[in-house]
Amino acid sequence: MFLYYIIIRPFLSILSKAPLKVIHILGYITGNLLFIIPNRHKKITLVNLKLAFENLKNNEVKDLCKKSLIETCKTVFESGYVWKKLPGKDLPKTLVVEGFEDVIKSIDKGDGLILFTPHHANIEILINFLGKKIDCSVPFSKIKNKHLNTFVEKARSKMGIDMVDINISGLKNMLNNLKHGKSVAIASDQVPELSGGEISNFFGQPCLSMSLLWRLHIKTKAKIHSMVCIREEKGRGFKIIFSKPLEMPTMMQEGVDAMNKELEKCIMLAPEQYAWEYKKYRRVGDKDPYK
Repeated sequence: MFLYYIIIRPFLSILSKAPLKVIHILGYITGNLLFIIPNRHKKITLVNLKLAFENLKNNEVKDLCKKSLIETCKTVFESGYVWKKLPGKDLPKTLVVEGFEDVIKSIDKGDGLILFTPHHANIEILINFLGKKIDCSVPFSKIKNKHLNTFVEKARSKMGIDMVDINISGLKNMLNNLKHGKSVAIASDQVPELSGGEISNFFGQPCLSMSLLWRLHIKTKAKIHSMVCIREEKGRGFKIIFSKPLEMPTMMQEGVDAMNKELEKCIMLAPEQYAWEYKKYRRVGDKDPYK
């Protein structure tokens, strides 16, 4: 309680009043500091980048690591903007959206819609946009700090999103929504529990990957599109790009492989903006690359 009311809440309030240009300058400064000072975020990012981009030279990996840490810090400093300033307000005029007309066509067919995305730039921008445009539910893992969790849930409720727990009840909720022609949006690059995934290559490396997307599609035949948020330079705002309708193979392994390939395509639009500080390659084999 002390941490939330004395530090986190005032911090979010201050950040919500700052323009994006200032927020991104703070991210740039903090990201550079993170690159200089030894820390777990830098360590994990370097491991992931070396695995994912084996063709890059050491200095190129370090350069990409620095850029990634800067973008991650921008995401942190955008927390007040996305959770306090945007919810319940009109969409920012600086937001550029591409391909949403194809999503609307898929919705109009009445078979339900599955949208999936990597943790790229700031996915809260995606959630805020979807909440204002379509009837959409999003799986949500609760934040450990209960006060911050309540704050985020209220913010997302103002965005117009239906939050569902990641459990059996939440799965039934998503299936029911899809069967009634509604939409589900999933950040499908998260590492699942062993029972909820398949080993599939992600940037050429074996990775335990989410099978939920494939399972939902097989059970409902809902239409599928990828989506990605890209942060524009110099605080100019964000761009959201939706793909054309995607085909999903009927076999699980091929379906998860296809999902990862599409995630890679999204990430490569601006690879430094992906959340490389996440332990993406854990739970595969006996060796932990992060130790």
